[in-house]
Amino acid sequence: MAFEDETPSVITYPTFAELNEILAGKFEIKMSVLEYGMPTFVVQWAQGFAPSNNEQEAVFEEIKKSTESLKVWPLVRWRNEKEGEYIIRFVPKEKSKPSNTKINYALFITTLASIALGGFLQATSPIFLALFYPAGYTNWDIAFTTIIFVIALMGIIFTHEMGHYKMSQKLGIEASLPYFLPGLPQIGGTFGAFISQKSPPENRRDLIDMGLAGPIAGFAVTLVVLVIGFFMSVPVTAEELIAINQAFPSQSSSLAVPYLFVFMEYIFADFIPAGGTIYLHPVAFAAWVGCLVTALNLFPIAQLDGGHALRAIVNPQRHKQIGWAGILIMLVMGYFTMAILIIVLSSGSGHPGPLNDTVKVSNGRIALFLISMVILILAIPPLGLMLF
Repeated sequence: MAFEDETPSVITYPTFAELNEILAGKFEIKMSVLEYGMPTFVVQWAQGFAPSNNEQEAVFEEIKKSTESLKVWPLVRWRNEKEGEYIIRFVPKEKSKPSNTKINYALFITTLASIALGGFLQATSPIFLALFYPAGYTNWDIAFTTIIFVIALMGIIFTHEMGHYKMSQKLGIEASLPYFLPGLPQIGGTFGAFISQKSPPENRRDLIDMGLAGPIAGFAVTLVVLVIGFFMSVPVTAEELIAINQAFPSQSSSLAVPYLFVFMEYIFADFIPAGGTIYLHPVAFAAWVGCLVTALNLFPIAQLDGGHALRAIVNPQRHKQIGWAGILIMLVMGYFTMAILIIVLSSGSGHPGPLNDTVKVSNGRIALFLISMVILILAIPPLGLMLF
């Protein structure tokens, strides 16, 4: 189906003869019907079984290129995998509306402001000022702390979203600029960001690459911010800790930290006095927020980043089963709002998958997905522990 630019209300359809000619050179055509208003074919490999992944990819790439001028996407699903039989439906390409980039820029500026407010609250905390500036502080000290907090946290979020955006450009997937989300200053000032995908991923490989590009890029920056933040943090003795709790009873509190922070504490063990602790610099707190954003996005649920990656590996039914297990884990860990939001937004519907849902991803990409699950375990703060 094609949309004519001059007369967008006029719709033209490729003929069955055109599509039949494209498919006949590759498959044995067993059936062709007009289903759901779209040309649909049942085809089978001549040898009665599917060839190697590389050969399948080459054939489907050729079919995709052959149908570009017809303004349709070939939607490929298994009908009988053992016998190499597919259902190929030619779906009309939707002409996406141009994004209003003013919204993107406005949200970016608003998020910068909310993160800056979060950094300012960190920088003006009485405990922070007492520990980091015992001899006194100036407005420049507060401004500097606020600025580096903004740079650290926005650097993590920005890198995460640009990972998605640049990967989409590489794969030829149309996507919007990032939409940054301002958040509560008390938890850093941001709820992360997202990009709007305007065209579907071509295959499972593209789906997993798109899903993991953002979290892995953001996590790399988070690690850098975490190390810098720990070097900027200060040790607190047991006596000082008692004095802080007495001097600021309503402001001193502990933070549920992920395993990654525990690992860093082992590295800095000689830096922390016996019986004492380490008071995290706001930059280290930015890394904590970065861990939180990375981990939540990596949950293999619905259409979160981890959900996209999982869908590239398993079938829709298994994807949904693992997703419900992930939601249960979210609830146990104390992420009630996030779990409820996912349930509401997904409305119980499954992941649509890529256009071609038949060619398996490589073992290397499966290994990358497993590594991302390790990152999830290392980065997720156990908020449930703070409830008890």
